Amino acid sequence: IFFLSVIQSLAVEIKGEVINLEGKPVVEAVVLHRQSGNKTLTDEKGLFALTVPDEEKIRLEFIHPAYIEQEIVLTSRQLSRKVIVKLIPYIMQREEIIVTALRYPESSASVPAAETVILKETLEEKMSSNITESLSNIPGVSNIGAGGFSLVPNIRGLARGRVLIMIDNARVTSDRRTGPNASFVDPKNIERIEVLRSPSSVFYGSDAIGGVIHILTKKPSMQERFRGKINAKYGSINQEKGLGFSLEGSKKNAGFLLSFQGNDAGNYSSPSGEVLQSQFTQGSLFAKVSYIKEKREIHLSFLGSRGYDIGKANQDSLTKPTWYPKENQNLLQVHWHERGLGKGGELTLQAYFNPHFLETIKENKEDSLTTEESYSKTQSLDYGFHLSYGKKIGKHLRLKGGADFYGRSSVKVYNVDKSFDSDANITAVLEQWPFADGKRKDVGFFFSLDYSGVKNLDLVSGIRWDSLLMEALPGGAASSEKRRYYAWTGFLGCSAKLSEQIVIFGNLSRAYRAASLNEMFYTGITGRGFINANPDLSPEESFNLDAGLKLIFKRFFAGIYSFYYEIDDLIERYRIDPDERIYAYGNVNRGQISGYELEIEYYPFPGWKIFGNFFSFRGKSKTTQNALNDIPPSRLFMGTRLWIERFSFEINTTLQQEKKRPGPAEIVIPGYGAVNIKASYLYNSSFRIYLVLSNLLNKNYLARPDPDSV
Repeated sequence: IFFLSVIQSLAVEIKGEVINLEGKPVVEAVVLHRQSGNKTLTDEKGLFALTVPDEEKIRLEFIHPAYIEQEIVLTSRQLSRKVIVKLIPYIMQREEIIVTALRYPESSASVPAAETVILKETLEEKMSSNITESLSNIPGVSNIGAGGFSLVPNIRGLARGRVLIMIDNARVTSDRRTGPNASFVDPKNIERIEVLRSPSSVFYGSDAIGGVIHILTKKPSMQERFRGKINAKYGSINQEKGLGFSLEGSKKNAGFLLSFQGNDAGNYSSPSGEVLQSQFTQGSLFAKVSYIKEKREIHLSFLGSRGYDIGKANQDSLTKPTWYPKENQNLLQVHWHERGLGKGGELTLQAYFNPHFLETIKENKEDSLTTEESYSKTQSLDYGFHLSYGKKIGKHLRLKGGADFYGRSSVKVYNVDKSFDSDANITAVLEQWPFADGKRKDVGFFFSLDYSGVKNLDLVSGIRWDSLLMEALPGGAASSEKRRYYAWTGFLGCSAKLSEQIVIFGNLSRAYRAASLNEMFYTGITGRGFINANPDLSPEESFNLDAGLKLIFKRFFAGIYSFYYEIDDLIERYRIDPDERIYAYGNVNRGQISGYELEIEYYPFPGWKIFGNFFSFRGKSKTTQNALNDIPPSRLFMGTRLWIERFSFEINTTLQQEKKRPGPAEIVIPGYGAVNIKASYLYNSSFRIYLVLSNLLNKNYLARPDPDSV
């Protein structure tokens, strides 16, 4: 008896749960303590209990044929708490991915629109410096800009304020002429990115005419423990050095997360030499405090970002360098989500504030001496509120209604031009205020319906009314100029299950976009040259058709999508003086954009994936038949990936067709091909190594038809 009691005292029981990336239980996963040989299987709820020898550190392995093997190390302090292990699947079943594209969570298989979800595990592997890099190589998404850190996402040929970027439902606004890119958000602070490639004005208001990129930041894991994480990276192409750390902890229903990330990079190298003005330095502080119960969630977060010396790469950076000396963002948010109000009702409240500014400098040089310098500073306070109530009636009907408010205030722009002599003495100074006291007020009311009462059908519809007010005091004017718009938008979509594996969907919608304050009132320098404002721009209004087919099998997924958009009063940018890079805005009577996308994932067996996607778009003015700006050339992306226990290896290639019909502010570019390699090794849950080799063949190419592209 004495012998048995000693043996029992040297053993410990570990209890825990094994889940997948969506929080669902992983059934019949092997939990192995290799040193003793003890093992068990998880039950139908993903739970397990395993008795192992009591040691200072206990190493457990989690093995399942559909998931990447994972190993964790537990200390004596952690044994008293429930262990939660999250496994990464080889095969991501599309019906298991939950998205919030239409303002409430549902399976991606039933969403009647084209969408893509990028999880944090994918973001970690890519080691991207910003959001635009993270979105590369997904169906229908390209980027615009000359090059460097400030490229902007482009969805189906629509960018420049036509793609709404949100951070936890807060709008991101940029005073760059190419539009917002949320480059101040470090990918390491992101839980997932949802990309909706369909017009969404009925759900989000103006600026969602081309789709939505929704960035969802990380939350505390609420595992009642304190933990930290350190990450570091180095990039040889531009000597990029990244370093960051994060801390999180929780007790009962309250938790916190704190993260600091910093990146510094010099000019990057291309096969043809150094690319000037492609450097950047950026740091961010992200903090979130959460209170989570079964029927209540409250989140208070702050994202502060500081960017310094962000280069704007151009063809003539040697003689006309342009860069952003400072970019400052301060996004404060509060979210309150209440469940169980009125027998299944849910109430959502949100408010956010973001005072921010951006500085731009452009120089003219002769024989390495600065002869002229132009400086611009744009600053603004952006804020917004959201209130909505949703309720499920019976088993098949879900209703949701609410109101949005988005505002900008105290928007002002200051410009100063200086001239210098050969001894660097200032010979002339010209100060200007292109506009001041800028304001924008968007008020919207929306109502949506989701009905699934007909077998194998899911019907979604919505309607929205918006009122928009734009106001600014142009430089030299005696009084402010005001523009007021009213807009109705609607959406009707349906997804149908033809079988358990085949889903078709279609939708038609009306969307709109009002011209921005900068497009109407800002005249001055930009990252690419000089722009002339046009206060008489009309709002864009569009009619949209979207359809698709999804094939969802256990080891095979394919999606085929097509779309047709007609946009009245499409706002285009024209290059009116190529030598001096001077641009102006104007309305196109009616723009037409159409195209199709394909994507495929095939797993011959667990541990081996073959993947790819392709898109081809066309865009023209229906009046003149001239090509539109920002329509990307056709592109094929494909590759394969192999997992061997904890090691993975991927090779992929991008093939882009030549651009034969450039828009009014573009150039013809040849096609190109590029090959990349990725590898990773998951030593355990606490230590991971990633490697990315880009442009393996060291080819020089132009990816964008921008005349200043590098």
